[in-house]
Amino acid sequence: MQDYSQRGTPLYRAALAFLRRERIPMHVPLHGRGGGAPYLMSRGLAPFLQWDLTELQGLDDLHLPAGALYQAQILAARLFGAKQSFFLVNGVTGGLLALLSALLRPGEKVLLSRLAHKAVLHGLMLSGAVPVYLPVKGEEQSGFPLNITVATVRAALKKHPGARLLLVTSPSYWGVTAELAPLAELAREHGLTLIVDEAHGAHLPFYGDLPHAAAARADFWLHSAHKSLGALTPGGFLHLGGRQHLQRVRFWLQVTQTSSPSYPVMLSLDLARRQAALCGKRLFGRARVWAEAFRRALTEEGVNLLGEEAVREAGFYLDPCRITLLRPEGGGLRLAEKLARHCRLQLELADENYLLAICGPAQLRLSPRALARAVAGVLPLAQPARSFSPKLQLPFCFAAAKGEGEDFTPFPLAPQRAISLPAAALPLESCAGRICAEMVVAAPPGIPLLAPGELISEKMLAVLLLLRSRGRRFQGPADPGLRRLKIVL
Repeated sequence: MQDYSQRGTPLYRAALAFLRRERIPMHVPLHGRGGGAPYLMSRGLAPFLQWDLTELQGLDDLHLPAGALYQAQILAARLFGAKQSFFLVNGVTGGLLALLSALLRPGEKVLLSRLAHKAVLHGLMLSGAVPVYLPVKGEEQSGFPLNITVATVRAALKKHPGARLLLVTSPSYWGVTAELAPLAELAREHGLTLIVDEAHGAHLPFYGDLPHAAAARADFWLHSAHKSLGALTPGGFLHLGGRQHLQRVRFWLQVTQTSSPSYPVMLSLDLARRQAALCGKRLFGRARVWAEAFRRALTEEGVNLLGEEAVREAGFYLDPCRITLLRPEGGGLRLAEKLARHCRLQLELADENYLLAICGPAQLRLSPRALARAVAGVLPLAQPARSFSPKLQLPFCFAAAKGEGEDFTPFPLAPQRAISLPAAALPLESCAGRICAEMVVAAPPGIPLLAPGELISEKMLAVLLLLRSRGRRFQGPADPGLRRLKIVL
């Protein structure tokens, strides 16, 4: 009888037992656990090479799990409240591609926000589905993008009652969490499948009081375990709230995930799950206390932050470990360089109008007050928070909710159709009113500004021209400098 205690690490145990047998490796990978790659060994990769295994006797098979991997995935499902969980070795990206391909058919409409990662749009391209963007509500004082509301989804459903799926990115890249329970209830009421891209929120269940997908009874949700649980990049989990579409999901996971999965990544998922189960509440509880102390100290030093109170007043929740410094006066990119140089502080993300720092258990050894003083010493004298001017508007604020009268227009062409039609590259300045034929992604955070099939608005063109003038380069287009953009002929 198998032991499904959360103290167990079935995959790690199986790998350890395999290595102790000291067999002569005559199989892939050809480094032979180190001996075949002396240069890599001499450069410090020896411990990694030792664990770089493959589907050998006793190590199970990611695409047909029946032993140690099967047990490890059961433990993950039990920890995160799912009926079934799958290890993701190609990140949440692979999971999203599999889910959207499994669940959608050409022409079906999907409700989502512009906070969605590019992988979501890639998944819609594979499936042939049509995106309908939901406006993102902005924080009242600064205009910073927060998340979507129940009222916005309800308004969109009046115009698109046949929508097939609702995809919520919660928390957002900046840690803003939507009210998931009422969104899930609305989805059930209208027969919508609910997917929660919870890539940045695998740790939320261990806080105890922030909304998360399992508590809301989402149909599917995904976690980037490397983003907050300490697993190796790009390890993640795909969770199923029920057994629906199980076989199709399994098939598409085989399509979107490598047939040579990384054992170091999978071992780290097994170990990170155990750590979260046994120590998650303590680790993330302490990290939260540290983050709140850091936020208070920054505020006392005169630094403008996206605040928990303001976010809560707008109807959302904020992960305190996501700390967004607002710079309505601009200069954020230069300040990020100064913080790296003078404070040795490497931020997650910087834009002209904000800086994003992510903290967690790794920062517990630091003094939050001393770090706040160091940060404030580098920043110019803070100014009172104010709304971002249209000239300096954040790329993701242009979809701020305007209420029930918002025009929830789907793409003129499905992304899959748009990339199959003849296209031509035009100077960016002349692209307004045309249909985009390629993806334009600001990375980080990996959020598309334009996707194939989307009508290029004057407002979006102004955003792109502004970002280009700042020297920004973009993922996706044939011309990363965006002097020219492909449009559908």
